[in-house]
Amino acid sequence: MKEKRIIKYTGGSRIGSKNLTIPFASLHIEEEKIELKSTGFKTLIFKPENLVDIEEVYFFPFIAQGIRIKHNKSEYSENIIFWSLTTPEKIIDSIKKNSLIQGNPRSENSSFKRNKKTSIPPIAIVSILTLIIFGGTMIYLDSKKFDKYTSLNKDSEIQLEVNKMRVDHGSSFINNKYLVPMGTKLVSNRPNWFEEKIQPIGARDSDQIPYFNDLNKPFTILKVRNSFKLKVIKNRDTLIFELPDPDRKDPNDPTFKDVFEQLKKD
Repeated sequence: MKEKRIIKYTGGSRIGSKNLTIPFASLHIEEEKIELKSTGFKTLIFKPENLVDIEEVYFFPFIAQGIRIKHNKSEYSENIIFWSLTTPEKIIDSIKKNSLIQGNPRSENSSFKRNKKTSIPPIAIVSILTLIIFGGTMIYLDSKKFDKYTSLNKDSEIQLEVNKMRVDHGSSFINNKYLVPMGTKLVSNRPNWFEEKIQPIGARDSDQIPYFNDLNKPFTILKVRNSFKLKVIKNRDTLIFELPDPDRKDPNDPTFKDVFEQLKKD
């Protein structure tokens, strides 16, 4: 007597709206039938004449991938998925080798074609996930680099000789300890030696307003509490800069709320 050959895959299952994670389900492929065994559910048995189609399913490679079994058994749920760490293509190949795939003369009503249209190629998912993880990591690291710095604001009080300074995204990092926020602009007269790092077309005679990040070290800064003014002493000159006020509204740059309220008035 010929011994039955059974191919087994361990995984998870989704039957209707109920989902079982790996490894609480298994798929048994025999020459005459497919059995889906799920913990807590009765075993689902599909013979060649019961199978209508088999689709590859990809949500996340290696984690949420498998096959969707389409069938004509009214007593079973329409939505039946077997999840597996094994690739859907390999599972379908196993079904094909056991004469349960299209072309089997015993299953005239079954099509058994792989539905690639509803699946996302694993390489595309891997690429997207890699980009998301990389982008998220870079954003996280970029945000954490400010943690060790104390940002100057209205309540800050400081007197400091600045010997180290670097500019990043418009903000100035001084003495590896303090951060002068982007948009801190000169409000006093500009001395002849003060030149913007990025010169406009008009060069030093331009009307462009210099910012704190246009300064070159060394210099001394002084600031008292309850003020947005920041004094800089350099080359025997005293320059006055103004820190940006987070509560100040620029009439030339309305927010979405301002635009919405204006539309309501009109």
